[in-house]
Amino acid sequence: MPDPDAPRLHLPVPPDRVERDPARLRWGTVSTIKAPLRDIARFAAYHLDLGAAEIHIFLDRPDPQVMAFFAPFPAVRLTECDDAYWQGRPERARRTHQLRQVYNASRCYRTSDLHWLAHIDVDEFLLTRRPMADILAGVSDDAAYARARPAELLAQPDPWSGPAHFKLTRRERGLTKRELADIYPEFGAYVPEGFLGYTGGKNITRTRLRGIRLGIHGVLYKGTQISNGEILDEVHVGHAHAPSWEKFRRHLAFRMDKGSYREKLRDRMRLRDVLDLVLEAEGEPGLRRFYDELSVASPRLLDRLAAHDMLLTARLDLDEKVARWFGDLPKGEHGA
Repeated sequence: MPDPDAPRLHLPVPPDRVERDPARLRWGTVSTIKAPLRDIARFAAYHLDLGAAEIHIFLDRPDPQVMAFFAPFPAVRLTECDDAYWQGRPERARRTHQLRQVYNASRCYRTSDLHWLAHIDVDEFLLTRRPMADILAGVSDDAAYARARPAELLAQPDPWSGPAHFKLTRRERGLTKRELADIYPEFGAYVPEGFLGYTGGKNITRTRLRGIRLGIHGVLYKGTQISNGEILDEVHVGHAHAPSWEKFRRHLAFRMDKGSYREKLRDRMRLRDVLDLVLEAEGEPGLRRFYDELSVASPRLLDRLAAHDMLLTARLDLDEKVARWFGDLPKGEHGA
C-alpha cells in the first residue's frame, strides 16, 4: 500500500498521450505469475474478453507447457523469468516476489505501445458493466493513472461459472466502523475493512510517461508517489484472495512470513496480529471461525452486505471464456 503521508507530486500528462476515441484506445495488463496453466488461461481469457489488446505475463516459474500453449495466441505475450532473463539485471530486483513484480511491470511499461496498462495479478479480475475502452477514454486528460477500487471474492461453491459474490470496503460506501461491526459481529472491529486481502485497489496507468515506476498498489515518478490519479467509479478489481478455506489455509504461513500478512512498520493493528491472537487462543477452530465470518458467502452475510450496499455480484464465466479464446486445455490440467 502507498504511504498516505509520503510526499506526492503532480505529473503533467502530455496531450499526445490522451486518446478519447474508444475505437482507437488500446489497453492491456501486465502480471508476474507463478500459477498452473488453467489459472493463467482463465485470467488471460477473461481480460481478452473484456477488450484487452495485450496480456503481458512474466512467468516467475518458467514452464514450457505454458509457453507452448499460448504460442499460437499473439495477444498473450509471455516472458520466462529464468536465470538467463535475470542475468545482468539488478540482484535486488530478484530478491522477493514483490520486487520481481515491480521490476517486471515497470520494464513492460517502458516499452509498451498501449494507451493504458493495468498492473494486476492472476487472481484479480477487472469488473465492469461497460467496455473498458469506453471508460478509459472518459478519464480526465490530466489523470496519469486511474484506480479500480477493490472487491474481495467471497467463498462460494462455484464463483467461476455462476453468479460470483464480492464484498466492498466500508470506506467506499462511507460507513462507520460501528456499521462494519454490524456486518462482521465478532471480528469486524479488528480487521481493516473486513478484508483479508488489500483494501487500496489497483492502478491502470497511462503509458509513455517518462520516469514512471509501477508499484503493486502505487504509481511513482522517480521514487515519488504521483498525486493526479482518478478513481474509476464503474470499475472494481475483483480479488480472489481466499476463495476457499483450503486455499486460505494453504497460503497462510507464506502470507504471514513473506506475503500480504507480514509485519509492516506503518500498520498499528495488523491482520497478522489478529491471526496470531486467534491461533494462540483457539488454534485451528478459531481460525476457521474467523475465516467463515469474514469470507464465506452465507445467506446472513450476503443479506448484511446487501443491506449496507456493500455487495457486488458479477459473472466471471472463466472456463467458457477459456474455451472461446483458447480452445481445450491439455488433459489433466487443473487450476488452484
